[in-house]
Amino acid sequence: MQARLLTREIGDLSPHDLARTTASNLLRSFAPAPQHRFNGEALQRSATSGVDERAHNIRAHGAGVSSLALDKFDGRILVSGGAEGSIKIWDLEECGSPHELHTFRPVSTVARSPAEQRGRGHSHGVTHLAFYPFDPDAFLSSSYDKYLKLWSTQRSALSAEFGLNATIYSHSTSPVADHLLVACATQHSNVRLVDLKSGSAVQGLVAHGGPVLCTAWSPRQEHVLVSGHADGKARIWDIRRAGGVIAQLDQEDSLGVVHRFGHAAASGADWNRMPHFRASAQAHDEAVNGLQWTDDGKYIVSAGLDRRIRVWDAATGANTLASFGSVVQNQHAKTASILVSPSGLSSNRELLFWPNDQEILVLDLHDGNVVTRLRSPGATNPVGPRERGMGRNRITGIVWRGAGGGGRQVGPVMGGGNSVGAIYSAHLDGQIRAWMPHIPGPDDVDETEELDEDEETKRKKRKAVDDAYRSLMGRQITFT
Repeated sequence: MQARLLTREIGDLSPHDLARTTASNLLRSFAPAPQHRFNGEALQRSATSGVDERAHNIRAHGAGVSSLALDKFDGRILVSGGAEGSIKIWDLEECGSPHELHTFRPVSTVARSPAEQRGRGHSHGVTHLAFYPFDPDAFLSSSYDKYLKLWSTQRSALSAEFGLNATIYSHSTSPVADHLLVACATQHSNVRLVDLKSGSAVQGLVAHGGPVLCTAWSPRQEHVLVSGHADGKARIWDIRRAGGVIAQLDQEDSLGVVHRFGHAAASGADWNRMPHFRASAQAHDEAVNGLQWTDDGKYIVSAGLDRRIRVWDAATGANTLASFGSVVQNQHAKTASILVSPSGLSSNRELLFWPNDQEILVLDLHDGNVVTRLRSPGATNPVGPRERGMGRNRITGIVWRGAGGGGRQVGPVMGGGNSVGAIYSAHLDGQIRAWMPHIPGPDDVDETEELDEDEETKRKKRKAVDDAYRSLMGRQITFT
């Protein structure tokens, strides 16, 4: 680090490049942050021995945490949904320092409501949470009670609710659109579009092949949407078109639509009269339960119950053939949470964060190599035999904490108001766990230093670097 600071001062490394290099190191140094705990109990229990404050006794939701959402504007408000139906809101800036031991408590709670009481909380487990794209004071929740609900974050009050008469597995909103459409993945084969402005399910994107498990809007085209289905197909829609589907991701196609157009032109065929994709094309051999665009819109990441993760060129639909090997675990028929590090954040390629049962895999997005594994405390090897009850430690969702901002140059960078960056994970055992990058101190050993050097050698090296710096800055320059 000191060597990079020196090259920046003498002009050989721009501040932007230094920031990207530093962010690359931070992304690869995530580790458990057990000093941050989330206690969702309404009243703090008294204990003479302090047993109740032990980390393994603290629960954010007693019945398990099923979903998380974190606002992208300030990186401050975390919302969690419980398997019992409650929703809790947490202020991440309660703790002044990311390195201090701190137990977070919810600033407000939306309790589970009986099924017959409309206009209040959910009556069944929460399936998905997401903040409204343009306003951190509003978030959406869906549940097994077949309702999509819009909430005011500041007041923890219900603003609107929409009954879809179908179990809602997840929902998504466009980050760039002027419209107020919410795409809902439900137990039916159609993608349901709910208009928050009119308050009705205005449209259904008709498809066949079983339930829809996930949806994701393009971050560059406001009318383009991709959906994952139980039949292994990933369909790309233009919601303005009557036909709807404009493409299907094909695991057997590594060349894309540009190649097919060139082939048609060379053979003299009329491209406008030809099908632009195979109707039988499948993205995965089993259900597609995870979809995510990179924030620059260049790639689509899909995950399936065939335990495969695939990366697609969004411009051509081609399978990039990135191979993530046999380490991927994905056997639960629910929407999977996928994180991709912001493009342009680091000097290297983007990283994929995948909740791999009881650990988080950090993978290179384009070659599939495992960068690191983030193991939950107390978790066994997720690939090997599991002890009885260890399944309750399974990760149900992950969220990224950045410094906010939607522009490519100003954010989303590492960190929030009081953090250098973090990932939060939801677990079936009722806990919310924090993961943070390791920050080296001023006295940490530099990458070029040998671990067995004595203090005198280190002092001489530091003095030589300091003398060289002062000379270059004009304090010791002499002329003969």
